[in-house]
Amino acid sequence: MARHSGNVTIKDVAAAAGVSVATVSSVLNGRDHARVAAATRQRILETAQRLGYRPKRSAQALRTGLTGAVGLSVPLCPDALLSPFFYEAVRGALKAAKQRGWLVTILGFQDRQEELVLLQAAMEQRSVDGVVLFDPCDDDPRIPLLKGRLPFVVVGRCADPEVPTVDNDNLLAAKLATQHLLNLGHRRIAFVHIPLQFATAQDRLAGYRAALEEAGVPFEPNLLAEAKGYYGVEAGFRAFSALLDRAVEPPTAVLAMDDALALGVLQAAQRRGLRVSEDLAVIGFNDAPFSAHCEPPLTTVRIFGETLVAYATDMLLRLIHGEPVAPWRLLVPTQLIVRASCGAMKQTNPAA
Repeated sequence: MARHSGNVTIKDVAAAAGVSVATVSSVLNGRDHARVAAATRQRILETAQRLGYRPKRSAQALRTGLTGAVGLSVPLCPDALLSPFFYEAVRGALKAAKQRGWLVTILGFQDRQEELVLLQAAMEQRSVDGVVLFDPCDDDPRIPLLKGRLPFVVVGRCADPEVPTVDNDNLLAAKLATQHLLNLGHRRIAFVHIPLQFATAQDRLAGYRAALEEAGVPFEPNLLAEAKGYYGVEAGFRAFSALLDRAVEPPTAVLAMDDALALGVLQAAQRRGLRVSEDLAVIGFNDAPFSAHCEPPLTTVRIFGETLVAYATDMLLRLIHGEPVAPWRLLVPTQLIVRASCGAMKQTNPAA
């Protein structure tokens, strides 16, 4: 029978796992990189969990100078909460942190200014030992704020080569999605995106343009539709409605930067009497849970958010412990999920 978690010590875990106290201490404090066999490490973690071992954070902080917690800086605005990406991000961070016996603190904010205040407070109060950031942008004020003061990893592309990053191959993903629409016969393809100050928007636009260029299709700036603010169904609806209002010749296909934006495109198209998959092909990004249940089901680019952030959290913990981080810039592949909204399920190609 497991002892009460408050009484279980490292010595108990060591005895039950059949290893030394020093080995258990290294594993539970995240200092076991390249020194403890994977099977031994897993046995120690499972033994600690079975016995109900809980580290005394105050003693750990005094001994190591670390809090044993990393921060996850995530937007809590309604549009962001609609996206499943941040739920996956939390799961990924928790998974990676748990493997080293660390905690994850959510730094939730409504806008960038509030995020800067939270990050400043986290440094001053030493509430976390490092932080994972999202949505890098041009002249990102978070980079100079944290650089040299608090370890951090960015999920996304960052222009500063000294900053470690984990990202999707957004350029290639958007290029392949656009090529899929081109292969279906489309030539007037709209791109619905968030503001281009964000690196993700820049990279997906570059992929969209690269596919057009390779196919010999001229890039038309009037087929770009910027969603004001952030991701969201209403933002997608307004952006695509505005494009239709000004278009002399409407697009026959749309690539949207996010499934929530794509859902707004579907609603705007249907409001105008356009038949999605017949009059208009639509592709989104993220493979949100609702995407398979849209009418018609949404073709989308699957983003592996949990994997992205698990990698980012592991990189952050390596930085905190002074362990080698390689690669410094990691790209995670995506996957095109073909459903009915792009028209590929039909036997006939749409009109060019």
